[in-house]
Amino acid sequence: MLRNSIFRFYFLLSTALAISIQPSVFAADGKELESHLLIGMGWEQLDYEEHEPDRGLDSNAKISNVIIGIEGLKRWKSVFGGIKTIIPVLREHGEEEWTSSDTGTFQTNTLEYGWMRTDGYIGYPLTHFFNPYGGLRWSESKQDRMDFLVNNAAVAGTARETVRSWSLLLGVRGNGNFMPQWRWNYQIEYFVPIDVQVTNSALPGFEASHKGGYTLELKCGTEYFYTEALSFGILIYGGRMHWDGSGWKSFAGGSAKWPENNTDYLGGALNIIWRFGKKASK
Repeated sequence: MLRNSIFRFYFLLSTALAISIQPSVFAADGKELESHLLIGMGWEQLDYEEHEPDRGLDSNAKISNVIIGIEGLKRWKSVFGGIKTIIPVLREHGEEEWTSSDTGTFQTNTLEYGWMRTDGYIGYPLTHFFNPYGGLRWSESKQDRMDFLVNNAAVAGTARETVRSWSLLLGVRGNGNFMPQWRWNYQIEYFVPIDVQVTNSALPGFEASHKGGYTLELKCGTEYFYTEALSFGILIYGGRMHWDGSGWKSFAGGSAKWPENNTDYLGGALNIIWRFGKKASK
């Protein structure tokens, strides 16, 4: 799975580079990266699943959240850098279903799942279409489980699983114009974990730190320029965050493991972008 993800990333990277050196195949040339501040609000769906082969257990759930996105980018002559973040401001809840290979569905519970991430990056502006960059991501996901129903019997209690991680970031971004006041843009990003800490309030003393995994994310959007400085945009993005999980670990209350898990996510946002040093009026 990881090998396939790496292959997909480099395939998309090669495609972007190949197109970037061709004559303007989509439309007129876009603009080089410009210093800007972006603020947006939108919606994000998280499709979460766990897989634990030792006991033949699987779970799945779909959660939707309202998010705020912020990005600040500074462009110098030969380098650019920035910080961006996505914050879940309204977490909805969904039903998580647990199944066993022997007995089928044996447990359901309510799940709230919020995922915050912040990226810092620095890159080199090559062309309007192809601008590579690298950096770090700090990520924190919180899963709150409650309203447990096990074999049709209610079980009291709550549990919060927290996953905090640092990852290396590799990415490319670019843009192009398809009308004088309209611009399209894209980003491809790949993340390699370098540190992770997993805790669970229902398992005091348990901690996992196995950092095997990856995240692959694709973004595309369009902008309308109201003035040279002010534009309004629509962004659509999607990706997968995969964790290999851990082995069995002993703690004061017994033994447990962090299962292999995937979060497939899809989101969209409406953005306002302000470019510094540009004409603010029509």
